[in-house]
Amino acid sequence: MQRKTESSASSIPLNCVDKCLLALDSVNEPMLIYGVLDLEGEIDQVKLNQAILSAQQAHPVMKTILRSRHVRLLREIQEDPGKGVLSVADQAQLQDTNEEAYLSSWMNQPFDLRKELPLRVLLFRKDEGKSLLVFAFHHSVADGLRALVFIRTVIESYNNELSQNSEMRRDIRTKQKGDELLEFANSQRSKVKHYCRKIVSSLFHRFIMDALRPPARVFHDRSGDSRDLAFCIKVVEPGELKQIQSKARAAGVGLNDIFLAACYKAVEKWNGMYAKASKRIRVMVPVNISPEDFRYVISNHVSWCSFTTTPEDRADSERLLRKVRADTANAITNGIAFSLIYFFYFCSRFPPCVTKEMARFLMVTRTYVDTILITNLGFIWPKSGSGEAAVCNMGNAKIVNVIGSAPVVTPMGLSIATCTYDRNLNLSLTYRPALLSEEKARMFLDLYVEEIKNYQIGA
Repeated sequence: MQRKTESSASSIPLNCVDKCLLALDSVNEPMLIYGVLDLEGEIDQVKLNQAILSAQQAHPVMKTILRSRHVRLLREIQEDPGKGVLSVADQAQLQDTNEEAYLSSWMNQPFDLRKELPLRVLLFRKDEGKSLLVFAFHHSVADGLRALVFIRTVIESYNNELSQNSEMRRDIRTKQKGDELLEFANSQRSKVKHYCRKIVSSLFHRFIMDALRPPARVFHDRSGDSRDLAFCIKVVEPGELKQIQSKARAAGVGLNDIFLAACYKAVEKWNGMYAKASKRIRVMVPVNISPEDFRYVISNHVSWCSFTTTPEDRADSERLLRKVRADTANAITNGIAFSLIYFFYFCSRFPPCVTKEMARFLMVTRTYVDTILITNLGFIWPKSGSGEAAVCNMGNAKIVNVIGSAPVVTPMGLSIATCTYDRNLNLSLTYRPALLSEEKARMFLDLYVEEIKNYQIGA
């Protein structure tokens, strides 16, 4: 790969969330997210490779390597990204390796961001014209929503549908100084009454009060050190999803509220099956906080809110749902998601070696890490003006389904991601096989899906 010299290369700065995710990665907590497209029909690998290169041109952060300059981290754009990041494998040519083992090995390859790009793509050809297109992103360059923006750009390029106004997708951070997330957080002061007091209160409860009452842990049946990830998937079909949506509308809540309430119930029931107490269950939920000017920029424009429930809250399903709804509304109204941005920015002001030790402290103490993470990516590429997800094609190949994943840190051991494509609700459980067996992971996901389907609202 040819590279410009440091003095002449264009670079993209990192925001505070990028830096903190890198710090977690540096203490052996791989921050990886994936997008998987299930395809029916033939895919031209040459055309696909060119489409990926075009998407990288539109989103140059995807063709960068990590550099240090004056004790600061930045991303150096590679004008010549080489032959590309696409790998191709054919199931028929695998000898002693089955599909699952091959995909697991490919997806668990670590990223060395100082030597390689933060993106990998695999076209895995199965039989009868079926294939999987797997995108692996290092989380320090993209959150889940922005990863989907990049994948959509690849599809548009493959279909020769890239917008004529592609310049609007250019990464404006190449000409910007300062941290856009901090600036956006500061802009909320005039919109939220007593903003500073609420931010300080949120941080005080997060790092002082909550530390005195650590969250419950999801029961694991194993204890190991490997950081490899594995996945299991469950699909809720359109008819069942429609029933859940109708139930939510009748109760005056959103799907996210039911997903979150069901998660508390699933964790409590799961731990109860193994005689493990679940006092305070704390669920981490990503929150999109992208500034308007960064609509097409691939980055981490995300924060997290942590919502806690006690056994009393969970004793009644309706009470739990009302609490979840109220806590979510309160977090939005009072800008609670921005409190972590100030904390991340504070951490990011230190040299990377210090930020690394802060991340290590959070992982070792475990106190500040929530019980589980759940994220809903929503409708994937909906039709214009509609809440219904559109079915897309790549050339003559149909995109049958789209699956996303969320990262996992050791104290949690697993995470859940949901998204809706072609009226199917897809749920993906990402877990550490060193901590949870495949059988137990599938059992937990099945339990969670049943909680969603059968959540009791009203008489």
